[in-house]
Amino acid sequence: MIELNKIFIRRDSNCVFFCASIKIDNKEHELWFSADKKFEKYIALSNGDCFNLVLFIYAVFTKKSFTSGVPISKRLKYGLSDVLLNTFIKNDLYPEKLKIDFRYVDETLYPDANKTGTAMSLGVDSFYTLLNNMESTYPVDILTLFNAGAYGEFGGDIAQDLFVKMKNYVSNLSDDLGIDFLWVDTNLNEILQMPFVKTHTFRNFACTLMFQKLFKSYYYASGITLDHFRFNQNDPAYYDLLNSKAIAGNSLEFHISGLNEGRLLKTKRISNKQLTFNNLNVCLVTPFNKELSSNNTKLVNCSKCFKCIRTMVTLDVLGKLHLYKNVFDLKIFKENKEKYLAEIIYHKIRAKNIFSKEILKEAKLNNYPLSFKVYFYVVLRIFKPIARKINKNNAL
Repeated sequence: MIELNKIFIRRDSNCVFFCASIKIDNKEHELWFSADKKFEKYIALSNGDCFNLVLFIYAVFTKKSFTSGVPISKRLKYGLSDVLLNTFIKNDLYPEKLKIDFRYVDETLYPDANKTGTAMSLGVDSFYTLLNNMESTYPVDILTLFNAGAYGEFGGDIAQDLFVKMKNYVSNLSDDLGIDFLWVDTNLNEILQMPFVKTHTFRNFACTLMFQKLFKSYYYASGITLDHFRFNQNDPAYYDLLNSKAIAGNSLEFHISGLNEGRLLKTKRISNKQLTFNNLNVCLVTPFNKELSSNNTKLVNCSKCFKCIRTMVTLDVLGKLHLYKNVFDLKIFKENKEKYLAEIIYHKIRAKNIFSKEILKEAKLNNYPLSFKVYFYVVLRIFKPIARKINKNNAL
């Protein structure tokens, strides 16, 4: 049983904390979201939508009943109770016999909310969303960064350290662009202990719902194209179009950006923008990346993890990798190019990876050379797990 009992504000010298008293199986906790004090006036205190959303999702994934004694905006109640809950029940993710009870409804409107935000992780998807919407119907005028699990799904010191470093990078980028920057920290990672990939959309939407006096619209980057839309309990990216229509405030709506563009097309688009040459970062959370420091203003990709491999190969196929010499180690790429290409082919063969298929299709169109050595490494890569299994059995 989960209970949301009350919401309140507390402050320290620099930050404002939007807090909630909750109970999980009769154990009391304080759940909070925090931000810079200058954004306190934009927190919507007429409802607890940010808490109602994350606790609703927590209830679904832990199969518990949930009772909220804190108002929920009328629009969000409709989206959660009438749309998402029915979807989860129909797909056997939540037992129909359990109860979700939102006792109080908030009908407050915030007509002065006029800002449009987007998440900025400095990756391909977020840069595409920013650059594609700088002059759209709802032009982006605030960059956001949320410590809602991307830097460590269960929180902790390492996640906090990475978040602080990313704040520096994104703050510098927002200064260069001349637009505002809003960060949000939270202890939902530590309290709720939910898997990040299964819940990333809901975590990030919750952070945004805290500021219904600020945002009228918010872009969330799609990681999956519309032709792959389906309900997938392991990753909400597959059904984010549904999430964006279900989750909203009375005066705030979410938009999913890039639903019709695959990763390769997004990479192609952003690689024509100088803004990305010294700011693209795709591998912040990786054991390879030892060079980050709180005082370092230069982004450094490890150039060894699979996200780096995939991005570097894509840029090389597009003839743009040299433009990113300040954020990728091109020496490492040159020394391992055949192995990196083999890794892409392997992921296409073994995992039928969408991104790998796109890259190899583009390579063929561009007459990008794949040497015999690449295919030799593919064979080695295919037999690597088999050899590991044989060695393990021999050791028993």
